[in-house]
Order: sequence, then C-alpha cells, then structure tokens
Amino acid sequence: MTLYDRFARSWDERLLADRGAAGRPAAIARGLEERLADSMYRHPQGPVPLRPVLLPTALAEEMRTVGLRLLEILRRVAAARTSSVFELADLLGYRRPGVCMLTEDAAWNASAFQMARPDIVVSAGVVRVVECNIMSAVAGPEQVTRIDRYFREVYGPGDPVADTSALLVPEVMRPRREVVREVARDRGVERPRVAVLGWDRGTGFGSAQYFGDVVEDFERNGMAAEFAVPNDLESDGTSLRHQGRRIDVALRMFVSADAPRADLDMSALHHAMLADSAITLSPEVADVYSSKKLLAWASEAAEEMPSADRDFLDRHLPWTRLLVDGKVNRQGRTHGLLDLLIDERERFVIKPSDQHGGEGMTAGADTDANAWAAAVERAVQDGSYIVQEFMRPDPLPVPVLRAADQSVEVARVASVFGPMLMGGQLGGILARHTDRADTTMVNAIGGGVMNTCWMTP
Repeated sequence: MTLYDRFARSWDERLLADRGAAGRPAAIARGLEERLADSMYRHPQGPVPLRPVLLPTALAEEMRTVGLRLLEILRRVAAARTSSVFELADLLGYRRPGVCMLTEDAAWNASAFQMARPDIVVSAGVVRVVECNIMSAVAGPEQVTRIDRYFREVYGPGDPVADTSALLVPEVMRPRREVVREVARDRGVERPRVAVLGWDRGTGFGSAQYFGDVVEDFERNGMAAEFAVPNDLESDGTSLRHQGRRIDVALRMFVSADAPRADLDMSALHHAMLADSAITLSPEVADVYSSKKLLAWASEAAEEMPSADRDFLDRHLPWTRLLVDGKVNRQGRTHGLLDLLIDERERFVIKPSDQHGGEGMTAGADTDANAWAAAVERAVQDGSYIVQEFMRPDPLPVPVLRAADQSVEVARVASVFGPMLMGGQLGGILARHTDRADTTMVNAIGGGVMNTCWMTP
C-alpha cells in the first residue's frame, strides 16, 4: 500500500506554491497553533502540519483489526498468569496510587478493554504494534477533534488546493460516547449524567475549556454532562454528586498513577465504587493492562501459542522481553540478553514498563556504546524495563512548517499511528510525526507533533 498517492502529491504541490511569510501555508500553521494552544499537541521545536495525514482506508481498517486482536491476546495472556486483579498488578509491578481503585468485581472491570489506543508503526510495509495504551485517558480524541474541525474549515467545499469531498473523516467522539452509554445501560441507567474528570480548574491543559468538546458531545446526544475535578466530588453512600447533582458515570481523563502528583483526591470516587452508586471509566485495572510488561509476556508466550496466534504476533508485535540479566531465545538461538543488547544495540530500544509519552526510553541507534551500556545497566537495576526490537517507521511525506526557521516544505517524516479503539469501533487515528525520517522517538519529547488521519478510498 502506498502512503503517498497522486492525490496527496497534487494537494501538496498546489498548497506549497505560495511559500512566503504571507502565504497560505503560513496562515494555516498560525491558525492551527491558535486552535490547539492549550492542548500540548506538539513539542516547542516540533513542526506544524499543514494538512491531515492521508491513509488508505484498507490500512486504517488493518490497524483497527490488528489492534483488537492484540487486545484479545493480551487479555488471554494476563488471564493465564492469574485470575486475581491484585496479583496481576503485583506481577506487572503496578505502582498503586494512594487511593487505589483496583477491585476483583468482575462487573466493575468488564469495560477495561473497551477503550484503548495501540501505538503502531508501519515498518517495511507491515503494521507493528509497539505499545498498547488501555484506558479512557489515552491522548488523542480531544486533539484530533480540534484538528479535524480546523482542517475541515480550511479545506472546505470548492477549495482550489484539494477536493476533500471523497475523503473519510472518522467520527472521534461517537464510539467513546456509545461505550459510556452502554456501560450505563448495563447498570440500569438509560439517561446517565456524566462527569468528565480533568485536573485543571483554570483554562489550560486538562481544564473545562480543554474538555469542552467532550462535554458538548454528550449534551448534544442526550446525555447530561459536566466537567469536574475529582476533589470537588462528594459521595454519601447512596450517590456520587458534583455541586449537588447526581453523577452516574465518571469518565476519567488522566492516568490513575498520576493522580497524587496532580493533587487529585480520589476518595469520593473510591467511596462511590464501594457503594456501587456510580461507575468510573475506565476501571483502574485498565491501567494495569497498559503495562509494557504484558507485551513482553505475550511476545515470549508466542512460541507456545496456536500457530495462528504465533504467526500473528511474529508479524505484528516486535520481539519484546523483560529487561533482566538472563537467557532469551531470539530467531531460533539462545542468547544472554545483556550480551545481545551490547552486541546489537542499534536493533533495540529499552523502555520503562509503566511510563508514557516516551519518558525513560533509550534507543540504541541514537546512543553511543558507553552510554547505551550504562542505560542498560540502570534499567536492569531498576527492574521495571522492557527491551523491544526497534521498528524504523517507513518515511511518510507530510507538508509542514518547521518551527526552527519557519520554512515550509514536504518533509519525509517518521510517524506513529494511534487508532483509537472504542467498543471495537475506530474513533479516528491519531498520527504523531516529526519533520524528518530518522527520528527514533516520535512523541512530544522527541520533537514531534500530533496530527489527524483522513482516509482515502
């Protein structure tokens, strides 16, 4: 499948015909910056995209089906280790927050896999899942909603640069909204009131303004909704309330482990869980399933799986192991893992199993031998790291404005795709990319930017 067809090339050639400071590309970049000023959508030195990433519809569907199948395999791999949520959390090294909302209640945990965002690279033409974020707090829906709206306005009907009428723009909010509605119905609540839980009482990232599109979407589709900070919730044993109003579903938009650092008090939510008066989505066990150690378990267990699952993992999950001083099997041979990492450092990346946004990641391809050996040693001592075969993303042409010099060009970029899987449906695809092809860390830390994906027929 090509990721750069004649339609995209024509779009870019027409757009970039006017590259001056007062030209249309510069104006598009300024407008996008204004729309996403509070969203942390790019690194300060990251590029500004000038149009959506264009993907073939078939590739987008493959990302969805690969992501869903991997989620099911991860669920089975975890269940094979233990049926206890608390034991699973301990096995995966989950660091419980001060107010922990883990529970063995199967009904409470039933929706754990309903909201997820696998992180995918297309490498040598193959869809490869490098991480799997399983929770309601995945980044993407809010940013993609704004970017979609902006690019729809910029490239409207009759635009001389590109006729976008044949492109498919996935609905971002609807699939997540339907998950919330279905969970409420399972609890006997037909018209739930939803609290969208953020962390900022101001107007910045994580605030009522930032999550305004989410609240508005619920309201527009028959569900009462409001923004809330957990500290402002109250639970009396019979109901969860915000400013006197009963809350049926609390939609958590932050990672549970980050709550203490943000001074978020989860006590009322915990009390409501024990009283079964309101449900919090995603349940905290979803955060446990997001551990990268679970990918290592799946990769290692592949050899013992039925051939269909083994072949699927061999193709779509890069070789991943817990980073410990021991023996591993790779490509039919036994190696000392640490020796393998030192001898073939450019083939691997190491990552903490419980961080996000690229925190703590080290790529051998970016690191000299001494620094790599030191990073591996620190990771072994820490005990919470995984090692993964590095998958270099296929270069993707995207027109950007470079932050450093304000130049405009079609850059060949490294990209990571995040299909937002909500109740089995595709709620859009978050693209994160840089302005060059040789980037190993494609995220805000690595100088990247968030973008949206539109699908071509």
